[in-house]
Amino acid sequence: MGTWAHVLGRAAILLIGVLLSAGPVHAQRSPFNGLEVLPADSSGHYRILIGGHFHGESTNRSGYPAATLLANLDTINSLGAHLFLSTGDLFMDPVKDLPRYQRALFSKLKMPFFNAPGNHDLSASAGKEADELKEIVTWQADRVLLLNTEREDGTISSDVLDRLASLLEAEDLFIPRHLFIISHRPIWAEDDPLYSDLFKENTRSTFGTNFRKDVYPLLEKIAQHAHVYWISGSLGGSAPSSIFFQPHAPDNLSRNGGITFIQCAIRDEPRDALLIADVYPDTVKWSALSLTGQQLQAPETYDAAWWRSKRGKGEGFNWRLLPYRVKSTVLHRAFWWGAGLMLLLVVLVRRIVRR
Repeated sequence: MGTWAHVLGRAAILLIGVLLSAGPVHAQRSPFNGLEVLPADSSGHYRILIGGHFHGESTNRSGYPAATLLANLDTINSLGAHLFLSTGDLFMDPVKDLPRYQRALFSKLKMPFFNAPGNHDLSASAGKEADELKEIVTWQADRVLLLNTEREDGTISSDVLDRLASLLEAEDLFIPRHLFIISHRPIWAEDDPLYSDLFKENTRSTFGTNFRKDVYPLLEKIAQHAHVYWISGSLGGSAPSSIFFQPHAPDNLSRNGGITFIQCAIRDEPRDALLIADVYPDTVKWSALSLTGQQLQAPETYDAAWWRSKRGKGEGFNWRLLPYRVKSTVLHRAFWWGAGLMLLLVVLVRRIVRR
């Protein structure tokens, strides 16, 4: 009986796998534009479009997405992407900006859109209650995980660790060939000397994360069977490129295995670009779309060595923008919060000294 039960169990798993490989049983819809995630084509190919920080520059007070993004909607729609994934900081203010985004962006996109929350995307009332992990129903054995790294200040919970571990415990049929993890914070960079100095202006945890201790060992095990792409979107305003692309662990872990760390985010600047992942059953081909017409190199060019070579080589200070930057700074509420706090500290110190 035990042998027959095992055979029947394997047959059931095979049947379910065949059904899944044909496409999602219940197509998943985007929470932003309501469009369904469509199955891959007959060859197993599908396309993912990736970017982030879509509110543009931090001084943007219009409540609309970055001009470089809006100016390219026709091109973006023509790419035929199956998914459009945001690496966070979609909004400047998620409550006030949502109606404008709906009119200007979400309603015009022709592919389902998903977002991994960044610090700007979480309202005071809903920030901590937002789901830590969202799994997009995808194709065949591939997985796309949207991770909310703001919920626990970059620390990954036991529930998410268990979900990652479950990918190793599955039958061979369900072990992913490609695993895409989308997060806002590059928590993989914080405690790694290879990357920690490259993203000094990005959102970081206060007391460190458990990435090196708990998360990375799981990624290494998964990478023995699949290629892991961890894609984040907190770059900082002085980044030399909208793209960072670094193969971290070698492909020789297995035939298709490895770990690649990626960042992609725009700032409403000439460097703005999106990543394109063309996913095939046995490989992923990467390319990029400039949102300003600039000539781009292959995404693999923008690795850690390239980024280090560009440190301190910005576009230079534009003196004509000085009045605008001063006005934007003075009118920002964060400036007055800081000024008020400093004034309060001065008053307290003076009272203490006088005593």
